[in-house]
Amino acid sequence: MEETMTSTSPDHHQHIADVPKRALAMTSMTNEDYRNTYWPQLQTAIDRLLQGPPPPHHTGPVIEFEPMYSAAYKCVCQQHSEALYNDLMSHVHKHFVKVAEEMQQLDEFQLIDNYYCVIHRVMYSLDGIIPIFTYLNKVYVSTKLSSNLRTELQTLFCTDVIDPVFAGYIPGVLPAMREHELSGYISETQELQASLRQSWITSSSQGRKRCLDEEMLT
Repeated sequence: MEETMTSTSPDHHQHIADVPKRALAMTSMTNEDYRNTYWPQLQTAIDRLLQGPPPPHHTGPVIEFEPMYSAAYKCVCQQHSEALYNDLMSHVHKHFVKVAEEMQQLDEFQLIDNYYCVIHRVMYSLDGIIPIFTYLNKVYVSTKLSSNLRTELQTLFCTDVIDPVFAGYIPGVLPAMREHELSGYISETQELQASLRQSWITSSSQGRKRCLDEEMLT
């Protein structure tokens, strides 16, 4: 299993959750502080995780988890939840759009092969990003949006990558259609998109379960 962050025990996670409540939440954070100090730190960590698993020769953690968790926690405590959520979603959206643009340059055979590589990379990224924003998920996404961060990011991937890339995939491999065949084409496109969406969601869920199982055994 690739390591996305410094390994921690359940007691350590509890310690991390307690520290910001006692210390970080006591210090005020202005909009300028958030924009110029805290968000850039979190953005850098997100960018590193979005690159996917490190090369085999890499040693040590990809990011330092505790400082990033603490930064996100403080942003939420200091009433920057909405800005943090919007910045996170916007930044990941821009990355996914770039991924989609790169995939649209591939031929049909490269596209299918690349699709599974992208799925693996995104699963890895989400398993690293989501724990950093645990408190945002609890306080804002769950309470205010009645959702959860994993669902929001998975939906973003479907909307930004699967839908636009594979909507343009079928026309490139099928012969030209007559007008009366359009409804059939639309149905086939929707079926392919639905199949890929389900494949992504199932793979992501299974990958997350494997990660949790491995964590419980360590």
